[in-house]
Amino acid sequence: MEHRRFLAHPEAHRALAQSDLFARIGGQTTVNALIDGLYDRIESDPALRRLFGRELTSERTAQQRFFGEWLGSDSSYSERAYLPLKHRHDLLPITAQLAERWLGHFVASLECAVADAEARRVIAANVGALASALVNTGGRAAAIRAQSHGTCLRYQPAIDSLALARRGTADRLGELLGAAPGVLASETHAALLLHLAVINGRTATVQLLLERGVDANKPSPIEPLILLSPLCAARFKRRAAVEALLLEHGAQTDMFTHAFLGDIASLEDELARDPASAQAHDPAADALEVTPVHHAVAGAQAEALRRLLSRVAGPVRNANRALRIAVARGKPELVRLLLEHGADAHSIGAGRWVLHPELAQLLSRAGAGVDRSGAWIGIACTGNQGRKDDPEFVAALLRHGAHVDDRRLVGQNDDGGHATALHYAAKAGFLKTIGVLLANGADKSAKDDNGLTPLDWLERAAKSVDRQKVRDLLR
Repeated sequence: MEHRRFLAHPEAHRALAQSDLFARIGGQTTVNALIDGLYDRIESDPALRRLFGRELTSERTAQQRFFGEWLGSDSSYSERAYLPLKHRHDLLPITAQLAERWLGHFVASLECAVADAEARRVIAANVGALASALVNTGGRAAAIRAQSHGTCLRYQPAIDSLALARRGTADRLGELLGAAPGVLASETHAALLLHLAVINGRTATVQLLLERGVDANKPSPIEPLILLSPLCAARFKRRAAVEALLLEHGAQTDMFTHAFLGDIASLEDELARDPASAQAHDPAADALEVTPVHHAVAGAQAEALRRLLSRVAGPVRNANRALRIAVARGKPELVRLLLEHGADAHSIGAGRWVLHPELAQLLSRAGAGVDRSGAWIGIACTGNQGRKDDPEFVAALLRHGAHVDDRRLVGQNDDGGHATALHYAAKAGFLKTIGVLLANGADKSAKDDNGLTPLDWLERAAKSVDRQKVRDLLR
């Protein structure tokens, strides 16, 4: 499966996972101190700081989870992350010199945080491979990297290329690539262009990209962490002409293709050769545990999932992520199979599954419910991302563990601190949701951390909100 590899050193992110180093150095507390020291040093290093986002708090937390898992802790990083390392870092101009600077800061922080000298030696020896695996430029960065940050694309020719690949405007894309060849300097972006052309059946554009050297086998995401090879995408969309063209250029199939497409005959052939391949780690997802099981679930292939699970002797790798994908698909049969093989329903949390009678019953019986973190408020009581007033959803969440006095604990620092669902619903102008919350005992006078009530939040509402109707409900 070399054609799926995104990192040069796949062992870089798993080398110590089976060791006892996590416990030896003092567990997550020590890892947190190590990463805090690293990021404190990055904050004061102008050469490295520009590669990071404006605010580092969330990045620190993610790195603490990553290195905890890297050193042998649980899979809290793999279960939550949504981008492979290569995708997350490919657009950053990472030179060998910058990787060395980062490594120097890591080792300096390691010296301060870890008392065990032998543990420090082993960790330092292995983290170097991780740093070098992300190096993507040998000198002056290509424009696609020099004018981007992480996954945020800012190079206009590269942005324009996406629309041209999607529409199949091959002649104009060819002109653009002639004028700005750096668009293809990022393998990740080049793979995405090919993916868009394949999915949309743009044969001439596929031909152009292959002739320009784009890899016929480099996977690209169809959704977070489910990376399809071009050939898999062509077969998924039944693009026969594109499929033939890809095969001419050396496109290959693999376990992940068979699982996603539900190609049972090919899947059984692979499993007969190597039963352990049922839990093969997808190299395209690099640091994150994604297996054929996840691909079968993403493709909603129940029979493929059943065949794969029948070959799994021990625990299903990253079963909870697979369960969340199955729940998002609204497929009770997939959910039932995963629960029977050890997936934890408690990991599901808030979601639209509460509206699905069969899923809700199945998951509730297995222990799923809405926790008290207030995360449900963000998906049901705000107008963000075009959400609409959905009182049935809110009522169902309340039936499955949500409380009207829960406070949203994340993502609202700019809104005035921890606030109730009623605060958010008032600001969004969701009249029916406000009615459901009040009927379930929501406090009209509840205050956020800044002493503001739902009525106060109404002043922040968009012009389209009927303020008078909201006031009538809240007074």
